[in-house]
Amino acid sequence: MSELPGPDYARNMRLIGHSDQGGRPDGVQVMVHRGFAYVGHMFSKGWSVIDVCDPKRPRAVNYVPAPPGTWNIHLQTHDDLLLVVHAKDMFAAAEFADERSYYRGQLGQIVGTAQGRGAARDWRRVFDIADPFRPSKSGRSCPRRQRA
Repeated sequence: MSELPGPDYARNMRLIGHSDQGGRPDGVQVMVHRGFAYVGHMFSKGWSVIDVCDPKRPRAVNYVPAPPGTWNIHLQTHDDLLLVVHAKDMFAAAEFADERSYYRGQLGQIVGTAQGRGAARDWRRVFDIADPFRPSKSGRSCPRRQRA
């Protein structure tokens, strides 16, 4: 492995390993669970699994694409489950084509949600990550709470 660069803006830290995240450098959120890092991607539109058991030699082991029109910028792990939020890809959404309209508040919509048509309705998924090399959609779901 070649010499790793030093961090630009850090004190009392040193870089011990590096991963290109399987050629997807746009990681936005990282959840580390049982030796694997789960990385959400904005522009690559999906999430990656990176084996970090040896932090000096992290390696990408899987990538799961997001449904059309969404990106995965929020993840959460618990036990062997990974909650993945499929948020609306605001850069690709027609209502955001005119950036000035967005900032003037003329859209009248909830920003960043994937509510709407088609695959976007399925805005969250629970994945079974007991085998990080082969994550699978889980049949498990959380019970809906009763209103008081």
